[in-house]
Amino acid sequence: MSTAPLSPSQLLAELAGYGSDEPLRVKQVAAALGISPETAYRVVRAGRIPSYRVGVGSGTIRIPREGFRAYLREHGIPIGLISQAR
Repeated sequence: MSTAPLSPSQLLAELAGYGSDEPLRVKQVAAALGISPETAYRVVRAGRIPSYRVGVGSGTIRIPREGFRAYLREHGIPIGLISQAR
């Protein structure tokens, strides 16, 4: 069974959905927003999207789904309409 890659709007709906509380990776958020990973890292570093680090050393950045949803709301991206686009 082959699965086609998700479109940006489908990916955004998937990541902003309420089916999981699993934190997101910066690259997932970048793909969903249609921006480069570098831009997404800049947004995170600027504190515009809440994040935290896990692991030792510099760790890995994680973004809580609720933080991502808040970012979408603040930028006028209609989560309800997007989640219906699946």
